[in-house]
Amino acid sequence: MRNCLSALSAFAGVFVLCLCLVFPARAQSTQVQIVTGDYPPFSSEELPGQGLISELVTASFREQGVNAELRFMPWQRGFVETRNALHVATFPYVKNDERTRDFWYSAPLYPDYVRLFVRSDTVTPVDWADKAICVPQGYNMARVGPFIEERQARLERPPDMLNCFQMLQRGRVFAVWSSENVADYTTRGMRRDGFRYKSVAAGVEYAVDLHLIISRQLPLAQLWLERFNNGFAKIQKNGVYAQIIARHALASSAR
Repeated sequence: MRNCLSALSAFAGVFVLCLCLVFPARAQSTQVQIVTGDYPPFSSEELPGQGLISELVTASFREQGVNAELRFMPWQRGFVETRNALHVATFPYVKNDERTRDFWYSAPLYPDYVRLFVRSDTVTPVDWADKAICVPQGYNMARVGPFIEERQARLERPPDMLNCFQMLQRGRVFAVWSSENVADYTTRGMRRDGFRYKSVAAGVEYAVDLHLIISRQLPLAQLWLERFNNGFAKIQKNGVYAQIIARHALASSAR
């Protein structure tokens, strides 16, 4: 019973916020709760501005008179609660068919590139049979999963990306499946101590865009999406977007 009341209360809060969108004259400013998780350098409570995408999201809403409060929680919980319309939106997510059934996607917020990374002294081409490939728990396996199965490689799934690169450094795995930006951020301390890695062409690398997503179940979801996208377009035109990107100076900014 308590869970039901909590869910109804959260839903009612979202509905009231949506009414503020329709009747802006009744509320000079709107406050919304946006969900994310720990995914440095894009979102993290430990980073300046709580991460690159966090800054882009809050700045875009601010342009529309919306104060976006970020709430950090485990990815699966945040995803499910947002899908059930208990929060206005979550980020950052890559578009796939499964999510598209449940969510509307914002304009692309930032590009990235996903690759297989190996130690810098690795000899190529690689015979992948029985080689361990590290993919952290919760990461999308759609592209790399079939590759691992077809090449008869092995899969390791530790809790996070730092574990993967530490295992690569120690020779416990042969490769890590990661985006360029996440790899660059995760290994900064390790590289200061001499660790080196490189990408390897394996036919599974691909470009991705990161998005904010809004549940199709959310009342007035399309209105929220339009409002966010309008704010994002404004920060691209007025220079705020470029300033945020420059402050974070990520790997794909130089691509």
